[in-house]
Amino acid sequence: MNDPLDALLDHAFSVDAAKIPTETMNFQLRRVLDNLGCLVAGYDQAGTSVALSLARRWSGAREATVIGSTEKLAAPQAAFVNAVRARALDFCDVLSPGWHPSSSDVPVALAAAEMSGAGGEAVLAALAVGQDVGQRINRAAQANGFFYRGFDSNVLGLFSGAIIASRLLGLTRAQMSDAIGLAFDFGIGTFQHYQDKVLAVRISQGLVARHALEAVFLAQSGISGPKRALAGECGFFRLYGPAEPDLTLLGENLGERFFGEEATCVKLYPSCGVTLALTEALLAARGRGEIAFNQTAGLSLRISPAMNVICGGPYAPAETPEVDAQFNVRYVAANAILRGRATLDEFTASAATAPDIVAFAQRIDVAEEPAFGHFDQCEAIISNKDGARRVIPAQFGRGWPENPPTQNDLIAKFLQCAAFSGRPGWRDGDALIAAIKTLRSAPSVEPLIAAFAA
Repeated sequence: MNDPLDALLDHAFSVDAAKIPTETMNFQLRRVLDNLGCLVAGYDQAGTSVALSLARRWSGAREATVIGSTEKLAAPQAAFVNAVRARALDFCDVLSPGWHPSSSDVPVALAAAEMSGAGGEAVLAALAVGQDVGQRINRAAQANGFFYRGFDSNVLGLFSGAIIASRLLGLTRAQMSDAIGLAFDFGIGTFQHYQDKVLAVRISQGLVARHALEAVFLAQSGISGPKRALAGECGFFRLYGPAEPDLTLLGENLGERFFGEEATCVKLYPSCGVTLALTEALLAARGRGEIAFNQTAGLSLRISPAMNVICGGPYAPAETPEVDAQFNVRYVAANAILRGRATLDEFTASAATAPDIVAFAQRIDVAEEPAFGHFDQCEAIISNKDGARRVIPAQFGRGWPENPPTQNDLIAKFLQCAAFSGRPGWRDGDALIAAIKTLRSAPSVEPLIAAFAA
């Protein structure tokens, strides 16, 4: 029962941390920095207290830490809570087209490392290998068509998470195969939670982390998993791929190049990744004096098909207004034009329901433009009261791999997240950053965990 996954698992099981390029390891450290910042910012957001309460009920062991405290839960439950918090504000990275890799990968890695006593270098290597395998599967599946059938592509986080935990917990090659098959068997989510703007968006990220660890523990205990998770009759490619996969991409430069960084978008604005370019273009135009709200008679947006699917609906904030705001181009545009900024403060429930913003957002016309090929490609057409008309194009907002963030951008984002958390112990964001920077040389993750609990 051979499967294209077998060669990837041979690689994932055997590759030595010392063989992973330095630039790849450095990128993994940036993933940790970015994701822990997102966790800090999302710590007390809607849904997180419920996630913690349930995780306590479901825990029967003290194996891994709920980051930001000294409380320990069963490792899958700790990872569940940490992942929900990291995803809560949708400020976390996104591998697009693909999934939100770090908000499940990092919680899984830290929980597994606490259990095993693994050092920082092993953690970063596991993150690199897990993301590499997930992205290889992603690239192969999307080679001949857009990777979208209504499922939440965080299903790919089950592959990466199970590989990360398998490496850190010392599974055999056969056990790793079972773990990946079991993780795939869990499945995860649909895009409907984006369409309906509900808290399931956050919770599903936690389920990815939890299920990845649970699959590894099941495999470690002797439970067998599907062997043909990729190309079986009901395997990943048949269930989720839009067309025939290009299997040659699975093994491209395997062991020499580690995929992930080339496609990862690190958000510098706290909304869906497809809205970053729109935010940045409107903020820049406003800063140049090209947009003045009191002179604006109307605004229309032409957006890519992907943007329309995820964020193109009417703006009518209801049950969870902050989620409505995160996933709506009308709100994003109204916020940028009226407020002239797009920080975490502008994506709270109170900001999302401000009457002037809501009224303006509801007057914005949105139309899909099939010719816009990239996910964040769009145009804002401003009509002024004097009859003038201005077209503002946008594509590849800062943070996308085509327009990557600087290290200073990442540090500024982390400090914003620490300040937004409102927790006194996290106001000194520089101390937390210092703890993260030493991770690679650390003999365990304990100093990092302790720094966030201080």
